[in-house]
Amino acid sequence: MDSRSVTYWICSAVAWTAFSYKCRDLRRSPHHPMWWVVTVTLFFASATLFFAAPAAIGMVNRLSGVPNLSAPLVYCLLVGLSASLQVLVAYWQGPEERAQVVARRWLAGYAVIMAAMIALFTVGEAPVERRVDFDTYYANTPYIAAFVVLYLLAYGASCVGLIALCWPWAKVVGLPWLRRGLRCIAMGTVCGLGFDVSKLVAVFARWFGTDLDVLSSKVAPGFAGLATVLVAVGFVLPVSGHRLTSLRARVGRYRAYRALFPLWDELRLATPAIAASVPIPWWDLELRLTRRLTEIRDGLLSLRAYFDPRVASAALRLGRRAGLTDVDLHAAVDAARFKAAIAAKKQNLKFPPEAAEGQEPPHGGADGASELAWLVAVSRAFTGSRVVGAAPADGGLVADDALTADDRLTADDRLMADHGLTADHGLDGDEDVGGSGPGDVPADSVQGAIDQAGKR
Repeated sequence: MDSRSVTYWICSAVAWTAFSYKCRDLRRSPHHPMWWVVTVTLFFASATLFFAAPAAIGMVNRLSGVPNLSAPLVYCLLVGLSASLQVLVAYWQGPEERAQVVARRWLAGYAVIMAAMIALFTVGEAPVERRVDFDTYYANTPYIAAFVVLYLLAYGASCVGLIALCWPWAKVVGLPWLRRGLRCIAMGTVCGLGFDVSKLVAVFARWFGTDLDVLSSKVAPGFAGLATVLVAVGFVLPVSGHRLTSLRARVGRYRAYRALFPLWDELRLATPAIAASVPIPWWDLELRLTRRLTEIRDGLLSLRAYFDPRVASAALRLGRRAGLTDVDLHAAVDAARFKAAIAAKKQNLKFPPEAAEGQEPPHGGADGASELAWLVAVSRAFTGSRVVGAAPADGGLVADDALTADDRLTADDRLMADHGLTADHGLDGDEDVGGSGPGDVPADSVQGAIDQAGKR
């Protein structure tokens, strides 16, 4: 089997796939005339390229016992494709009632052309089988030459009509996938016109004694295969393109889910309680992503008491020195803060609330999509940015700068200390409050101090 036959059949398989896809839609709505026209168009495009393969040409000639019988078969299929394209243009241009009238006229005209082609081939003589160069080999043969030119003119006219409609229409339609489909059909039809012109030029060259057979035997087949694929894809895109969009979005969310793992895993190790134990089906990506985002938020909330403001300043300085800007810089700063806070929590090192005052809050998003993008950027910086690892050391974070849980004053202790009371709720033995004896502190004095502090 020759390579041209393989190429033709591969391109034809693409068109047959589109034809099968349209047949499924046609079964759902069999009374929709437009779907009938599109389905028939794809059938003719698929069948034409399939039987135009040299291997198929030889098979048809051998089975029929008639040399070159495949020529009227292939070219009549191509004329059928031309007729369906003209009918398609009629339905696209006007209301259905008028389109039906115009379609009947086109069908009648192309039926006459097809009958004339069969008659010309029958009365002509083509005794030598030509699988590749039939058009140019018989370009000067009476009747056969007219047969060839007739199918080329019929196909070229349909290509011009479709191009004239698709290009302007693609500029004004609002649906993205319809616009892409129309452009694809237009480009495929341009390739079809390239096939047609290449063939005509080669035939005309033979008439004037010039050999340009390469246009017919080498250039035109490439145009034919590309035209079939582009037109087939163009007809499918408007109804199936949204599925490609959904698939791309799902792939993106799956990649985001995987990218969040480093940050989520560190937060889970620091705060095991954030990880829910209820299993989620592996195929439910949206639920798994939602849970991961929720657990990351919970983990970040658990770090509030462990943020050292010097880490953010150091990360910002190091990031700028490394040339980071915008999203990359902010992601590295937040990742450094989170990493240092996780390390501090593992050592139970807390920073007083005053240390967080004036500190820039973590960057995020105004909606779910932007927050997801931000957390993905932070998670990637968490493991991939050298700024994140260097910031705590550059910021001078040491254990002595933090308060352990045992050393940290409670809120009540702070309120009492503000009022000159000791941490054990006692006074020096020589002092007296409100007329009480030395060392005695009435309970209402402590509570009053707390209440007064709360009113400030």
